[in-house]
Amino acid sequence: MMMNPRETVPATPRAGVTEAGRQPRQERSRQRVETILAVALELVVEHGAEALAMREVARRAGVQISSIYQYFPSKSAIIRELAQRDLVRVRQLLRDAVDHLVDAYFAHYRDQPEALAVWAGAQSDPSLRELDQEDTRSTAQFLVTPLLHLLGRPKWDGVHALSLLISEVTGAAARLALALESPLREQLIAQYKTMLVATLESHKARAKAA
Repeated sequence: MMMNPRETVPATPRAGVTEAGRQPRQERSRQRVETILAVALELVVEHGAEALAMREVARRAGVQISSIYQYFPSKSAIIRELAQRDLVRVRQLLRDAVDHLVDAYFAHYRDQPEALAVWAGAQSDPSLRELDQEDTRSTAQFLVTPLLHLLGRPKWDGVHALSLLISEVTGAAARLALALESPLREQLIAQYKTMLVATLESHKARAKAA
């Protein structure tokens, strides 16, 4: 699978990194922070962020409330840390999905030269171009459900246009990459992955704000 040279997002964020709280240094302290955050997340899921109470977090976590304030000076600090962690997970999910999609397109044309030759020949024949477009629409339809899941939307009118664009442009990027020599080939694929991730992140942010 083609490696992406962009900066890697850590799978697990550093525990308790807040704008004013103390960063845990010892393993015992890090575990305490993880417990606090796990309990806080449970409470947020159960009752909502507005109802989150520091005393209830302390009670459920089995720690003194002063221990919480060492790392999280306010309820907002806890919510911010949970939000940052969720953002990291979402970004990694999107990047993993993009990696698999783009690499699959590239591998298809790389491992099956006849597919590239057939595609090139089809562009000169109107009836074959229509067949190629139908294949693109079919692939786009397949992408609709995974895209909605990635973007966290049960439904969205714009998903068909986005999936069609991704299907068409990803295929074009893969074919262009195969026409290039290394390292430009790898750089092109990496740049395209970065662009696609940014697009998906933007749509996911809009979905959350809607």
